[in-house]
Amino acid sequence: MSTIDGTVYDDRTPPTLDRTALPRRPDHATVLLVAPTYFDVRYRINPYMGGVVDGARARSEWDRLRRAYERYAERVVVLDPDRYGTPDPEESGRDHVAPARLPDLVFAANLGLATADGDGVVLARMATAERAAEPVHFARWCRAVGYDVHELPGEAAFEGTGDAIWHPGRRLLWGGYGVRTERAAYDEIAPLVDAPVVPLELADERFYHLDVCFAPLTEETVLIVPEAFDAAGRDRIDALFERVIEAPLSEATDGLACNCHCVDGRHVLLGAGNPETERRLRDAGFVPVPVSTAEFRKAGGSVRCLSLSLG
Repeated sequence: MSTIDGTVYDDRTPPTLDRTALPRRPDHATVLLVAPTYFDVRYRINPYMGGVVDGARARSEWDRLRRAYERYAERVVVLDPDRYGTPDPEESGRDHVAPARLPDLVFAANLGLATADGDGVVLARMATAERAAEPVHFARWCRAVGYDVHELPGEAAFEGTGDAIWHPGRRLLWGGYGVRTERAAYDEIAPLVDAPVVPLELADERFYHLDVCFAPLTEETVLIVPEAFDAAGRDRIDALFERVIEAPLSEATDGLACNCHCVDGRHVLLGAGNPETERRLRDAGFVPVPVSTAEFRKAGGSVRCLSLSLG
């Protein structure tokens, strides 16, 4: 296939497309972080959630992550929840939820998906009531800074870049589904972003989002947790990447090692305390940059959950 289309490929067979023939897309070089002003663990919506958050330590970890991104990313921007906590006229009829009641708003990845060209965003539609109001705050920020904001027309749950991950450099979207995002969401997303979608089923609650078990590092290389995928899923990954690095299951669950971000094609920001994953990355020619995310792991998130790539 050599043209852009909005195909959602069949789930059980490798996609019949040549990745290298797909058009290139511009890098999503802006990293959005959300200030952890109200971060806490107040409910349980994934297997990792629990414990008491040390707010000062969480802020210190987030500051170090921001500084790491500022070293390696082209541009870093921060959404201040308090600044965008007031409803705007376009939200008439919607229930307003103050950011102080949204402790997971800090996990920026789930708020939406950048369009292929980077000019806009597709808003998430959260699967749980606890997080349902978060995309409204993100939409306020997007409109204020000039992004086009798109909302999906249907009712299927879609948890943003936590599950929908662009293939580096190509107009190709990977679509995780089965735990939080519904597969039907990609039938709406594919034509909206005008790109083919390769779906990957997630059947293990430990891998509740694709970004905790699948991390494209470059166009050719991906880091995965093999236990997160069935044989068909592995075949689909093998068909579109030349090199697959495997994160050990123990580090993927205990340290969320695969929830990492290769910022510039070489440096990989990942949660501290994952030595074997770091070794495998180094052996493959990458430079691991460990950053402590222990407080955020109490809510089931690490580096990639805390950031959203935009144009």
